[in-house]
Amino acid sequence: MTGIIFCLLIYGVVFAAPLLGVFVLLFLPLPVLFYRLKLGRNSGALIAGVSFFILVLMAKGVAFDTLYFGLLLATGMVLGECLERHMSIQKTMGLTALTAAGAVFLALMVYTTSQGRTLSALMTDYINQSLNIAKQLSPDIGMDQDMTQKLISSMMIVMPGMFMISFVTTLWLNILIIRKLLESKGITIKSIERLNLYKAPDILVWAFIGCAMTLMIPAGPVKIFGINCLIVLMLVYFFQGIAVVSFFFQKKNVPMALKGFCYFLIAVQVYVLILVVGLGFFDNWIDFRKLSASRK
Repeated sequence: MTGIIFCLLIYGVVFAAPLLGVFVLLFLPLPVLFYRLKLGRNSGALIAGVSFFILVLMAKGVAFDTLYFGLLLATGMVLGECLERHMSIQKTMGLTALTAAGAVFLALMVYTTSQGRTLSALMTDYINQSLNIAKQLSPDIGMDQDMTQKLISSMMIVMPGMFMISFVTTLWLNILIIRKLLESKGITIKSIERLNLYKAPDILVWAFIGCAMTLMIPAGPVKIFGINCLIVLMLVYFFQGIAVVSFFFQKKNVPMALKGFCYFLIAVQVYVLILVVGLGFFDNWIDFRKLSASRK
């Protein structure tokens, strides 16, 4: 009951205050994940299933938003399975992300077939609705029809990549929070104990370079695929850069207030964020934390 109530509270915030709800929605997998680990698989599945059923009743049907909510609820179950098996952070994130991508693709195919419309038309309508809501919340935003169409075209190109970085960021935040919750109860999961030692697989460097080279190709499916993969890989190296920053914060015993200010600066300043991505990318060669020497 407590897990279901937490999910309903998140629903309430999302529907009552959409701007605040964007951030609160990131933590929707957490109640399912916590009670999956605490009470077992059946209890976690019950919380996710009942919460989704109530959501469908509240929304009076199934739409993109309700499908995404359902995906986040299921994510809590998948994360719980991975953590209970003590999978590495790379396998946990990778398996959950691939499962989500497959589930989204299947759900979209079923949904578009049932609606009798193309995926492109449905996504265009969804983006238009989102822009209209944004204009209502911020009337000062002025965009003519041509600018709106250009924005929609650009969003259609990068939407797969933006969806994946939103989803993977959600995974990362929920893993960080569940780690703190478990530590407060004296429970330690070694696979997520020292995330500041995270390092992306070396082969991703070549994938990153290959995707960057596709930017020189004229517009086409290969270029669109490369752009979306590049967006996701930039997030991977952002995580590695944050791990480097966190490692040195811990090593130098930096005060909590200063750490909070630095993380806030990374979140709001694009140039600082890009610097952190670069830090993570070049860590593959420079090895700022000297992980290779410590492993030897």
